[in-house]
Amino acid sequence: MSPRPPIAAELAAHLPTGEPSRPFVDGPQGVTELRAAMREYEESVAEVREQTGAQIDEVVVGGVPVIVVRPPAGDPQRGVVLNIHGGGLIAGSHLSVLGSNVRTALGLGCTMVIPDYRLAPEHPYPAALDDVHAVWEWMLTGGLGAETGLSRTVVMGGSAGGLLAASLILRLRERGGDGPDALVLVQPQLDDRNTQPSTHEIDLAHFWDRPSNLQSWAMYLAGTDALPVEAVPARATDLAGFPPTFIEIGQVDLFRDEELEFAARLSRAGVPVEAHLWAGAFHGFDGLTETRTAQRAIADRLAYLRFALSGA
Repeated sequence: MSPRPPIAAELAAHLPTGEPSRPFVDGPQGVTELRAAMREYEESVAEVREQTGAQIDEVVVGGVPVIVVRPPAGDPQRGVVLNIHGGGLIAGSHLSVLGSNVRTALGLGCTMVIPDYRLAPEHPYPAALDDVHAVWEWMLTGGLGAETGLSRTVVMGGSAGGLLAASLILRLRERGGDGPDALVLVQPQLDDRNTQPSTHEIDLAHFWDRPSNLQSWAMYLAGTDALPVEAVPARATDLAGFPPTFIEIGQVDLFRDEELEFAARLSRAGVPVEAHLWAGAFHGFDGLTETRTAQRAIADRLAYLRFALSGA
């Protein structure tokens, strides 16, 4: 096992004291606890609409609940971001950190589409990917209405959402579908094998750790014997044809090495790539928005999104 890099002091100050005594997610009860914890970050559509002045619509696309965020009436539309939430494939919803997502959309001047995909273990692969794909096709075929410009599109996902974002690109490539102009992967979960050195650095932690990741993948891939290329992005042998890609990486994240390798493989496939590695940052550090590390990471991410939506 390689030594674990130190956690940045400003981030470590927000972690519980003492050593963790169990995995971050521990079996079915852990799934229940994670879902309950993530519900604490859900926000009311009505309240966020009132606070921000954004146009926020709730629609259902092929059985998938979707939130559509638009700038206030009369403001220019600068493309569309399909934003896929995280939660280890087992938790989270389209209401998670809704206020932050809405403010991001307003700051970018874009439309943001947030799907509430089905979760494992109740709905293993390919349910979540099918849901995201259905929403993507709905966007491309006029679901947003003629007034919303689709001149520039970005697919973005954090953690498990990053997995589904990369999987969507692989599916579209294999099926000949139209892909986005850019891909933004925020600390993405990419590899079920857990063989990279960084996966052994985070054995038990107060954030996403190795046992939790093993359970997450087992729940997601349950009943899948022969893995299609789209199911696990890191297993894809050919990454040619991906759109320009941004990858945000924490140095003290068990996903670190699979993300760095994915960035390198994209680059070798001729894909324009930006990979930002944040020293001392653990998984989910960007949620600590009062810290300078999170502020810098979010600023870089937003700068890339503005660039991608501008078409420059």
